[in-house]
Amino acid sequence: MNSSAVAASPSAVKIPSLAFPRLLRRIENTAYKPAERIPALDGLRGVAILLVLLRHSVAGTETTSTFWSAILIPLRLTWSGVDLFFVLSGFLIGGILLDARNSRRYFKTFYMRRAFRILPVYVVFILLYLGRHLPIPALVHFVGDTSRLPIPWLSFLTFTQNFWMVAFGWFGPMAIAPTWSLAVEEQFYLTIPFLIRRAGSATLYISLLLTIVSAPFLRAMLPHLITHGGFGCYVLMPCRADALCMGVMAALLVRNESCRVWITAHRWVLYVVTGLTFLGIPFLTYWAPEQYAPPMSTWGLTCLAIFYMSVLLSVICGNAPWIENLLTNPTLMKLGTLAYCTYLIHSIIIEVFRSMIHAHSHLSPAEVWASGGILGVMTALSVASLSWKFFEQPFLRLGHRYTY
Repeated sequence: MNSSAVAASPSAVKIPSLAFPRLLRRIENTAYKPAERIPALDGLRGVAILLVLLRHSVAGTETTSTFWSAILIPLRLTWSGVDLFFVLSGFLIGGILLDARNSRRYFKTFYMRRAFRILPVYVVFILLYLGRHLPIPALVHFVGDTSRLPIPWLSFLTFTQNFWMVAFGWFGPMAIAPTWSLAVEEQFYLTIPFLIRRAGSATLYISLLLTIVSAPFLRAMLPHLITHGGFGCYVLMPCRADALCMGVMAALLVRNESCRVWITAHRWVLYVVTGLTFLGIPFLTYWAPEQYAPPMSTWGLTCLAIFYMSVLLSVICGNAPWIENLLTNPTLMKLGTLAYCTYLIHSIIIEVFRSMIHAHSHLSPAEVWASGGILGVMTALSVASLSWKFFEQPFLRLGHRYTY
């Protein structure tokens, strides 16, 4: 989830018609600057983590109140913040790989930077959590009786826990459930760098399109092929590769001068696509709000990914000041900066607060859920802020010693 991206100069572009051959003409004053940071993307990442936090803090509250049930209905799809993360990750990481595809240090630099960004916080989190589950006698003195972890602990260190989750039929302990999406991303980034490095532009476009088209068909078939296939549609990398590939596709499009200029000059097409995909969201909100419902696990996830890709392209090429002003809000940008650590730790902190409130109060289950969720989110953001300042940034600087 790094934030290096690309910017165009849409104000200098004027194309009078939709004629495709004109896209091939050279357009001056539209230089693409891969190294330039786009602050609005930090804000978009902030929107993604905000959706996830809303889902796990208050949106999932079960209540018998008609009033609160109505309030919570629009928040049913807040879990799709993960899908926005996938699209953003594909765009940002895919863009980095595209810009460096001819570098002699391509693989080494990419994987070393990725390791310095992902592993420090992840390893600390996993080891602290798994300490209560590892069958090591010496640990009993410090953490008490250890309990059996249904998913093998080694899978969390090899980013294969999502396979075991499918075999188990569920996420396992909810405190470490968010790690499934990290496994999906890391598995994707074991493959896409080789494709970007070796494939020509036409082959890359075709490969991405085939993956995007194939994913919903795979999700439709998987429940009939394996046990817990419906759950596997949500947590297995090939089933979620459409969102990641759409991010990479967006990075390709904005790096193609003709495509970028065309999108910038005909923003209405982008807005129409965004609007059409958005039309599916009310249906999904009311009739297929769960990730595992058949409409969602087939075409619904792809619809969400297209919508988020369209939003991303609107931010990059839309030349809409109101969008930029919204996404460059300092609070949203700060949330985006803290997104990774917050995403990783928020579930376990929320669980701790809910357990404490349940044990020491007489609140209803709905009140325990919501109050514990809110306190947990506030604490997670505070911890993530300290982690970013004193822990993550030093490792990022070490990672950036490796250059392409």
